[in-house]
Amino acid sequence: MTQPSKRVWYGIAVIIGLILIQKLFILYTDYLWFGALDQGPIFMTILKSRILLALLFGIPFFVWLYGNARLARRPLPKDVTLIGRRLLPEEERQQIEQYADRAIFIFCLIGALMVAAVAAAQWREWLQFLNAVPFSSAGLHNDPLFDKDAGFYVFKLSFILYLWRSVFYAIVIALVVSVLVHLYQEAIRIVGNVVHAIPRARIHVLSLLALAFFAKIYSYRLMQYSLVYSTHGKVFFGASYADVHARLPLMMVLMIMCGLAGIACLLSFRGRSLTVPGGALAAVLLVSILGGWAYPLSIQKLVVGPNELERERPFIEYNIKATNLAYKTADVVDKPHAVTSDLNWDDINDNAATIYNIRLWDHRPLETSYQQMQALRQYYQFADVDVDRYEINGEVRQVMLSARQLAYDRLSPTWVNRHLLYTHGYGLTMSPVAEVTKKGQPVYWIKDLPPVSPIGLHVKRPALYYTASWHPRLIERIAPPEFIRDEAQERAAARPLEEPEGAPGQPGAGQGTPQPRPAAGQWHGTDAGSVPLFVLGNTKANELDYPQVSDEEGEANAYTHYSGTGGVQLTGIWRKLAFAIRFSLSRHYQILFTDSITPESRLMMYRELPERLTALAPFLMYDPDPYLMVDDAGELKWICDAYTVSNMYPYSARITWSGNYVRNSVKVVVDAYEGRPQYYIVDPQDPMVQCYQKIFPTLFRDFSQMEASVKDHLRYPQLLFRIQAGIYAKYHQKNPQTFYQAEDEWAVPPEVYADSYREVEAYYQVMKLPGEEKEEFLLMLPLVLAKFERRNMVAWMAARCDAENYGELVVYRFPKKQLVFGPMQFEAFVDNDPELSELMTLWGQSGSQVIRGNVLAIPVADTLLYVEPIYLESTDSPIPELRLVVLMHGDKLVQAPTLDKALAKLLGRDGVRKRPAPGVEPPAEPAEVTAPAAAVAVSADELATLRSLLKQVIEMDKEAEAYLTQGDLGKYRDKQQEQGDLLEKAWQELEQ
Repeated sequence: MTQPSKRVWYGIAVIIGLILIQKLFILYTDYLWFGALDQGPIFMTILKSRILLALLFGIPFFVWLYGNARLARRPLPKDVTLIGRRLLPEEERQQIEQYADRAIFIFCLIGALMVAAVAAAQWREWLQFLNAVPFSSAGLHNDPLFDKDAGFYVFKLSFILYLWRSVFYAIVIALVVSVLVHLYQEAIRIVGNVVHAIPRARIHVLSLLALAFFAKIYSYRLMQYSLVYSTHGKVFFGASYADVHARLPLMMVLMIMCGLAGIACLLSFRGRSLTVPGGALAAVLLVSILGGWAYPLSIQKLVVGPNELERERPFIEYNIKATNLAYKTADVVDKPHAVTSDLNWDDINDNAATIYNIRLWDHRPLETSYQQMQALRQYYQFADVDVDRYEINGEVRQVMLSARQLAYDRLSPTWVNRHLLYTHGYGLTMSPVAEVTKKGQPVYWIKDLPPVSPIGLHVKRPALYYTASWHPRLIERIAPPEFIRDEAQERAAARPLEEPEGAPGQPGAGQGTPQPRPAAGQWHGTDAGSVPLFVLGNTKANELDYPQVSDEEGEANAYTHYSGTGGVQLTGIWRKLAFAIRFSLSRHYQILFTDSITPESRLMMYRELPERLTALAPFLMYDPDPYLMVDDAGELKWICDAYTVSNMYPYSARITWSGNYVRNSVKVVVDAYEGRPQYYIVDPQDPMVQCYQKIFPTLFRDFSQMEASVKDHLRYPQLLFRIQAGIYAKYHQKNPQTFYQAEDEWAVPPEVYADSYREVEAYYQVMKLPGEEKEEFLLMLPLVLAKFERRNMVAWMAARCDAENYGELVVYRFPKKQLVFGPMQFEAFVDNDPELSELMTLWGQSGSQVIRGNVLAIPVADTLLYVEPIYLESTDSPIPELRLVVLMHGDKLVQAPTLDKALAKLLGRDGVRKRPAPGVEPPAEPAEVTAPAAAVAVSADELATLRSLLKQVIEMDKEAEAYLTQGDLGKYRDKQQEQGDLLEKAWQELEQ
C-alpha cells in the first residue's frame, strides 16, 4: 500500500472513530437522562434488545456470507480443463489477487454491520413478539380467514415477516455472491449459450438455489396471512372474493411448485445440465408474475364484477366488524333524536350552564389577543390556546388558557442567553370562554407577571421549564383552507412585519410590539429549530424569572435559580465533557470552561412535549396538542394523551394518521417545573398496553394513583375523536348493501372560518346531554351526508370527558324526514342576511378585517342553537375584538354585540335568565330586578329619576347600535361606556 493511500485510510479511520465516540457519548448521556427520570430499566431493556438483535442477525449473516464466499474461493482442482476464453488476463488476475480476500472480508463485514443496524431497529417488534398477549379468549378478535387471534397479527406477524425476509434475502445474497466468486474463480464459465461448471461449484450453487426455494415456501405462507390487509376491494379493506378464491389458492400452488423446484435442484447435483433447475426457476417466476396478476384479475372481472355485492357481501361484513372493533367505534351508543322547533326562556334557564359556557372565543383570535395584551415582552409567546373546565364557586366553568413560553428566535443568539439566562417561560393566561369586556376583549381570570387571579386561582410555581412544542393545531394539520375566499386573506398575508424589540439585556427592551396576524389557515409560532437543545439550571448565573417595572437605574427584573430535580446533575468534569461532545464540542465547548456550572447544576434537555415523551417511551404515539392545567396545589402540569397504535389489525381499514388500530390507553402528566412524566393507564383492557406493561413494568401506574385534581381535568383527545368520527361516518353502516352503495355515509362538514372554508373543528362544550340530569364536559362534532356537505345535518357525535362516563361515545341521529340545518346552511343564512352582509362589508372597507369564528351547533333541550362569533381586527393594530354574536334557531337569525342581547332578540325580553357564577364580569345589560321580600317605599321623585336614567340607557343603546352599523367603533365604544355609567348610577339610586 502506498503512503498516500495509507493516509486516506487513516483519515477514514479517524473520522469513523470520532463518529463512534460521539455515538457512545450520546448513548452515555441518554443513560444519564433516563436515570435522572428513574427509568433506567427502559433504557437498558431497549439497549439490550438492540444489542441482542444486532448480534443474532449480524454474526450469523457474516458467518453465512463469508463462509459461502470462502467456499467459492477455493482454488480449482489441478485436473480441470479450462474451456473457452478466460474471464481475466493473468496480469490483471495477479493484481486483484493481492486484495481479493481482504475485499471479500470487508464486503461481508460491512454487509453484516448493515444487517445488524437494521435488525437493532426491530427491537419493538422483537419485544412485542416475546410478550404477546391475546386480544380475546372468546374469539371476538379472531380473523375470519384463518381464525387466528388478532394478537398473532399485531404482536407476532411483523417480526416473523422481518425474520423470514432476512433469512430469504441472506440466502439470495449468498447465492449471488457465490456465483460471482465462482465466475471469477472460473469454476463457472459461460461459453456461448452454455453454462459450464465444475461439480463443486454446481453443487454449491444448486444447494443455495434449493434452499432459496424451500425458504420461499414459508414466505408464500406469510403472504397468505398478509391477505387480511389486502386493498383489492373497491370499497372495503381486507381479503376480497378474488383474494380468497384466486390469490390464496395460487399461493398454495406456488408453495408446492417451490418445493418441487427445490427437490429438482437437489436431484440435479449429478447431472451436467442446468436445464431442469433453470426451468423450475422460470416456471415459478412465470406462475408468480402472470398467475398472480392475470388469474385474480380474470376472477374479478368475470366472477365478481357482474355480481359484486353478493360476492363481496361476507368480506364487507368482516371489514365492518373488524374496523369498528379496532377503532372502538363498536361501542358507540347510537340514539335517535328528534329536534323540536321550540326554544323559550324556560329552556334557557334549565340549561343555564350550557348557555353561559358557549365558546364565544375562538382559539386563533384569542391567541392573538393573548399575544398582544399578555405577552408583555417580545421574547414571550403563547404557543397555543387550549380548552378546559374549572369549578368556580361551585359551578363548572369552561375556560381557555395558554402558557407563556419563551420564543427563542426573538432572543439575541448568545450562548449565555440561550443556555443560562433564558431558561424558562413564566405563568399562563386564562379566560372564560363566554365572557367579554365592554371593549370586546377577553375577561382574564389569570393574567400578568407574576400571575394574579381575581377569582382565587393560585399559581404556586409559575416557572415553565418544560413546555409544549411549537406545533400547528390539529385542525391546521388535517384541514388546511381549500381556497382564498376573498382579497382579505391576501391583504393579511401581505402586511409588513414590524420591527421587534429587544429582550432584557438588549437594546429596546420593553413592552411587546404588536405582531401581525397571519392569513387564515396559516399557522404562526416560533421557529421550532431555534429552541436550544438544552438549558443549564441552578448555576451561578441568574435565570430570568420575569420582568418587573423599570426603576431609575434600568430594568428591575426578577431572577431565580432552579431548585427542582429535573435534568441531569453535572457532578463532575466527565459529565460536562460527555454533554459537550453530545451537543457538538465545537458549538458548546463553553460547558467545559464556564465558571457558572457547579456540582449542583442541572442540564435539562428534551424539554418540549411530546418530543420529551417520545424520547422516553418511543413505542407510544403522542398527541401533538398537550394542554396545561393548574392543580389544587397551584402547580402547573401538562397533560398529554398517549396512544397505542398498530397497522396490523386484520381486516381493519387503514388511515394515514395511525395505521388501523388505535386506543387512548395512557394519560401522561408532566410537571412543568420538574419535567418528570407519569404514565397512567386509563384503559387496562387494551391488549397493547398490557403488552407494554409486561415489557416496561416500571413505567406505568394504575389510574387509581392519579391525583383527584388531575382527574378532574382529563378530556377526550380531539385527535382520537376526529379519527373515530371519520371511521364511524362510514362504518356506522352495518348493512353490507348500505355500506357498498354508501347511501348513508356521513362526513364532517365544512364551515367558513375567517376568509376561507375548512373542516369544522370538534369543540368542547359544557352541556347537558338529552335525557341526562346534569351538565358535563363533552367533545362534540356535527355530521352531514357525504358528498352533500353543504346541506342538512344528519347527526352529531359526542365524547364524554367526565370521570364517571369518560370515553363513552354517543351519536344522536336526526330523523331522515326532518330538516336540520347544517353548518354551511347556517353560513348561507349569515351570508344572505342583508344587515349582516352590509355590516361586514362596511367593516372590511374601513381599515379593519372581519374574522368569522367557528360555527357551533349547541343542543339545548330538544333543539339546536347555532352560534357564530364575529371578530373585528384593525389592520394597523391587530387586536381582535368580539363585536357580534350571531344566533340562529329554526330559520330565525339574529345578531347582537353580546350573547345576552342576541338571546333577547331571539326569544324576546320577557324571560328571566340565570346569571353566571360570581367572579365573572357581567354583560352591560339592565339588571333584572326581582320582587323584594318586603315592600320598599319609593318616592315619586326617585321613581322619576330612575325612569329618566333608564330612558337614557335605552336611547344610548339605540345610538350605539347605529354607530356600530355605520362602522364607527370609536363612538360605539363611547356610547357603551356612557351606558354602563348610567346603569351604575341607576343601581346606586336603587341601593339608596
